[in-house]
Amino acid sequence: MANGTGQAPKPAGQSDSSSVVSGRNRYTSDRVLGGLCVALGVWYVLETRNFNLTTFGTGPVGPKTMPTIVGILFALLGVVLIFKADESPRWGTFAVWSRLGAVVATSFLFGQVLEPLGFIVASTLLAIIIGSFFRGPIVKLAPLSLAFAIAIAFIFNNWLGLRLPTGLWGGF
Repeated sequence: MANGTGQAPKPAGQSDSSSVVSGRNRYTSDRVLGGLCVALGVWYVLETRNFNLTTFGTGPVGPKTMPTIVGILFALLGVVLIFKADESPRWGTFAVWSRLGAVVATSFLFGQVLEPLGFIVASTLLAIIIGSFFRGPIVKLAPLSLAFAIAIAFIFNNWLGLRLPTGLWGGF
């Protein structure tokens, strides 16, 4: 009780690890996540080189452009995490992680239904489902999701010359 805290002093060479994190381990979680983001971004960019042209993947931009940009940005953000790691990051709750997992699963399913349903239908459904994960009102989500999907399809098909899958909708 000599230390004034009401607790017995620690033996020599023993520290209170609950209040002080060693300098070396302080930034580890952000740096590990940053390294994984860099690796995933590089892998993603390399994988885009294997994309084959599809019936909807022709035009001045091409099917490799956007995924390559996304991979590069993902890797760059990973580098930022490595060099600007948070000293004491707070991790999300189970509810946050489960919603994030649901968004990832829904995005995967989007890729599976894109050609059979078409870009407009698949994108509208994706936006409605993801919006509902975050408690968005369906009455507002449905028309906004449809309008956004139509606008994106119009821009890609008519201004960029990149043909998106038409599926059930038909197309422009």
